[in-house]
Amino acid sequence: MAPTSLAVLSVFILSAAAQIPGQGEIQSLSPAFFDAGFQGCISAPQTNINGSALVIYDCNNEDFAFKEWHLSFFDKESAGPQPITIFDNDSHMCIDVTGGVNVDGTKLQIWTCTGGPNQKWISVNDFTLQWSGTDKCIDLTNGIASDGNVLQIWTCTEGNLNQKWIGTPNPDLTQVANIIGGDSSAEHDYCITAASDTDGAEVILAACLDSPFGAGNITWTVPIAPLTSQLQTFSDKCLDVPNGSNANGVKLQIWTCATGDTNQRFQNRNGQIEWSGTGKCLDLTNGLTGEGVPIQIWDCATGNDNPNQVWFVAELSS
Repeated sequence: MAPTSLAVLSVFILSAAAQIPGQGEIQSLSPAFFDAGFQGCISAPQTNINGSALVIYDCNNEDFAFKEWHLSFFDKESAGPQPITIFDNDSHMCIDVTGGVNVDGTKLQIWTCTGGPNQKWISVNDFTLQWSGTDKCIDLTNGIASDGNVLQIWTCTEGNLNQKWIGTPNPDLTQVANIIGGDSSAEHDYCITAASDTDGAEVILAACLDSPFGAGNITWTVPIAPLTSQLQTFSDKCLDVPNGSNANGVKLQIWTCATGDTNQRFQNRNGQIEWSGTGKCLDLTNGLTGEGVPIQIWDCATGNDNPNQVWFVAELSS
């Protein structure tokens, strides 16, 4: 289908370059899922039936067994040709090109693994899954982010994010990370920091290394983009909007985490972090970069073009 591209996803794509070996989810990088606020995964809801459709489905709203794929992803070099396999008890089922028809728009299905050419795929180091021996790639049909959308093959097209796929753990909900922001030309990297482990403690910018805030914490548990959840720090404190005020300039705090508290729910939007459903984003007060600059909420900029709202979520090694 016609290519879809989105420059803001480039950081996310680069950060995903370390691919999982063996098994896990195959997750779409189409921007349609980021706009919809959920993750889309390749799924086989009827793994034991030859000819059943290969579809896209919410990664976190279905039996994980339907999305547990076995394949080798690229490292520096492409990987394959190889089958992409899912297990149903003792049966091996594979992603299969229906009828072996090498035409744009041919739908994909699940079929008993035969080792045949219709089931051979290459994990290319541009994040595509290419049908071996052809110029066709697994493609999100019409770019539609909807449960049950049947996947197809389409001519591989450079920059088409409907054809970009990454391997992720199953499930893939949160990550432990530093949140880096501020002027990229500054002498140090600066991290969002909870100043202390107390209710009402301010949330500020501070040097990621050698911070003067000795009682502070720069480590957060953050939702994987584009999911929504709490941003947790220390053992039981969460990023919090005081009194739920949505006025521009309200300074953020930490508070004891409370399940279901809407003042503590944020969406990681790959560059911006939005207070969920409000159109307000984490923002550097007065655009300043330095020790102790408060983090506030402000109207989310469109196009991710406000440097005061650009945040890099740097996952920490486990």
